[in-house]
Amino acid sequence: MMRAVLARALLALSLLVAALAWPGLVAAQTATDTATATDTATAPDAIPPHTDVAVGAYVLRMSNVSPQSGSFDVDMWLWFRWKGDGDKPYDSFEIVNGVISNKSDAQVEEDGDFHYATLRVQATIFHDFDVRRFPLDNHILPIEIEDADAINRDLTYTADEGIAIDPSVEVSGWSVAMQKPTVEVHKYATNYGLRSAGAAASDYSRLTFFISLDRTSWAPLFKSFWISALSVLLGLLAFLIKADDLDARFGMGVGSIFAASANTFVITGSLPPTTAVTLAEQINLIAVGIIFVAVFVSIWSLRLRYKDREEDSLALDRRAMWVLGGIYILLNILVLAVDLNGISR
Repeated sequence: MMRAVLARALLALSLLVAALAWPGLVAAQTATDTATATDTATAPDAIPPHTDVAVGAYVLRMSNVSPQSGSFDVDMWLWFRWKGDGDKPYDSFEIVNGVISNKSDAQVEEDGDFHYATLRVQATIFHDFDVRRFPLDNHILPIEIEDADAINRDLTYTADEGIAIDPSVEVSGWSVAMQKPTVEVHKYATNYGLRSAGAAASDYSRLTFFISLDRTSWAPLFKSFWISALSVLLGLLAFLIKADDLDARFGMGVGSIFAASANTFVITGSLPPTTAVTLAEQINLIAVGIIFVAVFVSIWSLRLRYKDREEDSLALDRRAMWVLGGIYILLNILVLAVDLNGISR
């Protein structure tokens, strides 16, 4: 009997202690859950590890180099070298200033501690050619590469060793060479709606390969302007004809103007639209101007003949032929030696 009473007393005491302790246990658990939820909600997004990717290029071929259309085609091998699993920079790269027309499957392998991938790429590159000195123009053609998926915070390009151009690459009228590449962080004027990345969403690592084109001879100048030079010569030879022989004297002058003007249209048709007065246009303007002055002098000489001043007319013709010829040569030397567009700026 006493044992039963004692057992009931212990049970009642246990229930009393449990009842008193329960609110504290519930509050503690609630606080723990709240803290965990708060920490989870406020924890920043995990930032992926940064990857450095070394990129190289070997140019096999260049074709369709066209200042008029502002483009050229390139055929090249690209390779990528990096550390880190899960990255595929050979799949996510893009040519910013061009369009890839064909891309081979990447050959991926291990190169020591690095992942290595190589693939062949054919692309059309767009470039605004500076034709102010055409046909003696030199150019630096860029090929700009960025990763389409990873911003600069996550992936940065570096220039690898071995970047070169094949010795067999030829572009008619120019010598071709590969220049030192550059790497920069290109900042776009938008975050593309990726708010979680903040300002970093605008920054992309850009690697630029440069190919230089340098004129190898003066042959393009001769081929483009021998007609203009011949027109000026005929216009000046007209001074050897008497001023009162109207058909021959003025026929040669007017015909020379039309020939030089036609050559201007031919040259302009091979150039892209530009607000600058190119070297080609300067040379043609000089030719047209000299011939126009020659026609004006012919009119002056004819008026002297009408006044029976034949000796003065002949002297004016001889003097004008040599003076205008010398001015034509000097003006051409000037525009060839000095970039007048550069002075005007």
